[in-house]
Amino acid sequence: MLKAIIFDFDGVITDSEPVHLKMFQKVLKEMGISLNEKEYYEKYLGMDD
Repeated sequence: MLKAIIFDFDGVITDSEPVHLKMFQKVLKEMGISLNEKEYYEKYLGMDD
């Protein structure tokens, strides 16, 4: 099981959002939760920690 994910792109080095989406989907799928691209961009894109 995935224990941690570290992100340090934030659009400066590369467009990391597609990678974030895939990782969110992978982790949530392991917990039985689905997340589609539309939901991700509406609810999570640009959110602060």
